[in-house]
Amino acid sequence: MTPKEIVNELYANDGLRNRDFLNEVLHDNMLLEWHSSEGLLVKDKNSLLDLATELKDNFSIFNSEILHLISENNTVSITYNHFGSSIENQRDLILMGRFITIWEFENDKIIKGYQISRPA
Repeated sequence: MTPKEIVNELYANDGLRNRDFLNEVLHDNMLLEWHSSEGLLVKDKNSLLDLATELKDNFSIFNSEILHLISENNTVSITYNHFGSSIENQRDLILMGRFITIWEFENDKIIKGYQISRPA
């Protein structure tokens, strides 16, 4: 898969909650710098794999609405909205946050990410 196809798979096909897929596409030394409402969070591969499990355990539905997906060389930028439906309240799909992320690739794996998010 190309870098753009990998990023599309992450967001369009629930790849963010798929540990096996993430383990395959994330470089062992990858880092994500995430500027969130809690401040700067730095996540490595293992913490993103743990987040995938947490999302799968707590949300029956977790969708992304892709607004922009732009690729140049080994860099892919995406803007998207996350929607979720909790295990406890499966009927209501709510907007959880708005995101912009830039992913850098090395040897066909994600090596670095920069993300900014804000709650809905």
